[in-house]
Amino acid sequence: MKFLKWFLLTLAIMLIWLSLNVISTKQGWFTTAIAPTGDNNAFISTMKAFINSKSNGNVAMLVINNGKIVDEHYISKGEPVNNNTVFGVSSLSKWVTAVGIMVLVEQGKLDLDKPVSSYITQWQLPSSDFDNNGVTIRRLLSHTAGITDGLGHNGFDTREQVQPLVEHLTKALDAEEDVNGSVNVGIEPGSKFKYSGGSYNLLQLVVEEVTGLSFESYMSEAVFTPLGMTSTTYRHDNVENLAQYFDLNGDIRKYPYYTSLAATGLYTTTSDLHKFVTLHLNQNLRNANTTDILSNQSLKVMRTPHASMMGIDVWGLGAMLFTTNNRDDYIIGHGGKSPSLNATVRLNPANGNAFILLETGNSYLGANSATQWTLWETGNPDMYMLKNMIPAMIKRVLIGCILILIASLIIVWRKRSNDLS
Repeated sequence: MKFLKWFLLTLAIMLIWLSLNVISTKQGWFTTAIAPTGDNNAFISTMKAFINSKSNGNVAMLVINNGKIVDEHYISKGEPVNNNTVFGVSSLSKWVTAVGIMVLVEQGKLDLDKPVSSYITQWQLPSSDFDNNGVTIRRLLSHTAGITDGLGHNGFDTREQVQPLVEHLTKALDAEEDVNGSVNVGIEPGSKFKYSGGSYNLLQLVVEEVTGLSFESYMSEAVFTPLGMTSTTYRHDNVENLAQYFDLNGDIRKYPYYTSLAATGLYTTTSDLHKFVTLHLNQNLRNANTTDILSNQSLKVMRTPHASMMGIDVWGLGAMLFTTNNRDDYIIGHGGKSPSLNATVRLNPANGNAFILLETGNSYLGANSATQWTLWETGNPDMYMLKNMIPAMIKRVLIGCILILIASLIIVWRKRSNDLS
């Protein structure tokens, strides 16, 4: 009985220690923002210095408060860049695609919870160990459809090499190394989050079949033109003011061509992304000239949690949920990364504050900068910062539990020694 009480008490103390570490990590108790909260000038100057010290190519940055641009920053080791310079934005394309999908939902042409197979005729999911009818538009948007392609797209060297979409769904020729590259159901739909570029390739086919238009034409008509995104395109070879694409050594490389337009093929500017961000603001913060291509209800659904990891909400419908904004909502947006290209957009819908950074020459400069903006904006670490903090938290928990056990054993030993004497 004495041993059981000792064991349970020791275990309880360890569990308290574990809980304290989990809470402190999630709340960012031991993190420090790069500038005092609310001090725009300090944040901007510190962020510019950070970016200048890390940049290996070119950068276009916007800081937005209350929906309005309060600062811009542009640097390049080659041709100058500005707010109208077009960058590839890789997976940031998915958030933009999701808006196009939601327009079709509002028009009654798509049902979020209807099986994707009911909308396509040119290609169907291969048979699986699970019910493929569980693969719905909602789950494709939120990466919970159980698709296990592993994409990742490297793209093609020339437009002539671009693989037809239905062939790409069966087996992507531009898949990253050591991934499946085939769009199939390998996890029970709805059971867990699994990031999937192929899910958005499938949505690209849905758009084309439902509208009868090419994906490019539909997105231009439904999203880009109404929002005034005049420089946004999927065809970088037609762009005059295209940013030079620097590699990690600072040398110029060529932008690839993609089959996977919906997942990773977008090219745009900071100016156009500012217009896109404005769409997602709370209605009272929107510019009077903003075209409301989606209702507030649909925009709210897009940032409602649909997927989580380790108990943390991480994804809505197309939008990443980076952390809470402390106002019963989230810091939303998306990022994009290719070997030496990084794009990011972060937005607080409640107050209209946002951060946009497009760059080449680095793999993570955009994400690392946006992580700092999120911590400064909310005081909360984002999902990437949390991920990086987990190893240290585990180490701290293990060391603490060992010390608790040693202390407990010493107390028991001393008590027994006193009893014997």
